[in-house]
Order: sequence, then structure tokens, then C-alpha cells
Amino acid sequence: MNIYVARQPIFDRKMNLYGYELLYRKNDKNFFQETDDNQATASLLANSVLVIDFDELIEGTRGFINFPQAFLTHQLPRLLPQQKIIVEILERVEPGRDVINACQSLKDDGYSLALDDFIFGRQGYEELIQLADLIKVEFSRAKIKDQLHLINQYKKEKVFLAEKVETMQDYQLALAMGYDLFQGYFFSKPVLVNAKEIGFQETSLIRVLKELHRPEPDLDQIAKIIQLDLGLAYKLLRAANTVQYGAKYPIKSIRQALTRLGAKETMQWIHVMLLKGVQKLDNAELVKLSLIRGKMLSLIANETGNNANESDYFITGIFSSLDRILDHSMDKIVGSLPLDQEVKNALLGDRNELRICLDAVFAFEQAQWERVNTFIDEHKLTNDRFMALYLKAIKWQRALSDQDDHTHQ
Repeated sequence: MNIYVARQPIFDRKMNLYGYELLYRKNDKNFFQETDDNQATASLLANSVLVIDFDELIEGTRGFINFPQAFLTHQLPRLLPQQKIIVEILERVEPGRDVINACQSLKDDGYSLALDDFIFGRQGYEELIQLADLIKVEFSRAKIKDQLHLINQYKKEKVFLAEKVETMQDYQLALAMGYDLFQGYFFSKPVLVNAKEIGFQETSLIRVLKELHRPEPDLDQIAKIIQLDLGLAYKLLRAANTVQYGAKYPIKSIRQALTRLGAKETMQWIHVMLLKGVQKLDNAELVKLSLIRGKMLSLIANETGNNANESDYFITGIFSSLDRILDHSMDKIVGSLPLDQEVKNALLGDRNELRICLDAVFAFEQAQWERVNTFIDEHKLTNDRFMALYLKAIKWQRALSDQDDHTHQ
């Protein structure tokens, strides 16, 4: 499935790139299609972090992201690092005490706040104005005298951003009025960025949430649920490798990814994915085959005395077709995931033991019996035993499908 994010550049007074506003797009029509604020932001977060590479989107600058009221009070901006985003407070946010406290908490921890589409003369907005680092004004729509009064009042305290700058005259006037940052069609229309997404099972999300809501969540049980859902496993590893968490130490299992994220952040990402909505799989058969490979490789690991590395074998198998599913090079995909180096090497084609096992499964799928027999002989297996393991992997995958079908009935 194709997903889309739009981005529009923001420039400073010297025409240096300051950042990008990241914008929700439902499809390849490059304009905002009315939807719930929560849905739009959830989709934007999920798509820009869990599918598209967030650092690539912002190119070393900052991403401006709209956050509706519920996302602020639930502290969801914390899913991204303070040095990488500007938290835009939507103009529809009501400045109640819960919102003020949430924004104060974010500001205390180093997040930069921006008031989006500033409304002049609004009552009860004083505390949010005081908290804001940036104020965004729809330049071509607001009265010049109102803008000048606001800039003169807060010029020493706030950064002012002129949005909807549509002509050279707009830009020159905004510059003369004292604006610090500029955004609009005069510089660039929003540019669409698209990528392929792997779907996930809603039932998997629900089961994970149930476990996370227990007084003492069982991370081993949660890891088992996640690793059975290719889309969810991929997204979790992407989340664990965002700029927020870094990748100093490679992740060798879903269990480690859960530990790195923590229960709270995992739960927040699960909620974001649920809110985004469940997508249908474009590559259902390829995903099914990937799951069979993962199980087959883990069975081979146990059979050949490599049970200590079983999770590496499993991940190598289930991620073996990510390049075809996502329509990206495997090199780019692997670079975005916090995997053990041996797993990365195997997925990139290096002939380590993981890759040798994966190639044997590929050969079996393609009826290349000579290559399969060579592998069987070298690993002291038999043809009957290899076939039995593969049938076991197929039954395991079918049991998963039957479980999902039963859950949806």
C-alpha cells in the first residue's frame, strides 16, 4: 500500500533552510482532505516515522508537526526528540489548564512550541502566547496593522513565522516587517513523499494493548505476539531506531526492542497505529511466505544446534522480502533498522550462516533440488526431516491465519 506525507520548506531571513512542515496527505492528491485532527496527526506520525525515514524527511533540520489537543495532553510529541521537531499547537486547541500544563511540561523538557495560524484578538490565549517560542501568522490573510502590533509587542521574546507567503511582494513586505521565518507558495508548494507500507493485523495491536495494560506486562508474551505480525514487527523496530532512541547497540530480538522503547512508548505507538486505521495488505501472499521462512529458519536453528541465535534466524526469514514489499532497496531498509550485524549482512546477501540457511529455503521454494540437497548434506539433515520442518512452518503460519480469521468472525 502506498502512503504519503507532504513537506513544505521553511526559510530564515538569509534564505537558509530552517525546517520542513510535515503535512498529512490521504493519497497522491497533494492537498489536505478533511479528516479528524487526531486521525491526521496519527497518520502523519506513523507514516513519517514508522514507514518513511524521519531524518530523511527533515534533512538535518526540524520537522514542524501539528498536534491536536488530545495529543498534547497525552504528551505524544515525546515520541520524537525535542531537537528534531517543533510542536505546532493547532488553532483549534482550547487553552484550558490541562493544555497549559502539558505544554509547560514539554517546554520544561526542551521542546519548542509554535502557535499555528495565530488568531488575533482571541481571549484566554495569553498563557499559551507566553509559552510559545514561535508564532505562525497567515501573512496574506491577516491585517498588516494587527501583525505589526503583535511583532512589536513580542519581537524580543518570540520568533515570528510568516506562512502563506505567495508573491515576491509578500516576501519583501514580511521581511521589512520583521518576520524571522518564511513559508508559502512563493518558495515552494508542499512536495509529496511516498513509500510502501506493510499492513498489520488489528488483532495483534489489541492483544499487545491487553498485555501492556496488565499490572505487570509480560514482555516475553508481547514479543511473541509482535513477531508473528510482519508489519507490526517492522514498525516496532523502526520505532526503536528513531532518532529518539538511537542505535548505539544493535537490537537482536523483538524483546530487546520492547525493552529499549519501554512499555509507555510502545503503548503510545500502538495507539497511534490503531488510530491511523488498519490497512489492507497489497502483498498478502508475500507476507505469508515471509512468515513461513521465518519459522522455517528458526526450526533449522534449533535442529542444527543454533537455538541461542534462534531470534536472528527468525528475523532474517520474516524480513527476507521487505525490499519487494516496500519497493525499496534492501540496503536502505536495513540501514533504518536496529538489527544485529549478522542479520543485516544476511539480508544484504553476505554468505554467512544465516544467509546460507535463507538461500536453502529460497532454493526449496524454487524447486532447486541440487542446492537444497547440498545444504541438507552439509548440515547433517535428511530430505525427509527438511520437508517435515517446512510442513511444520506452513502449519504454524496457517494456524496464525486461522486465529486471525476466527478473531474477525
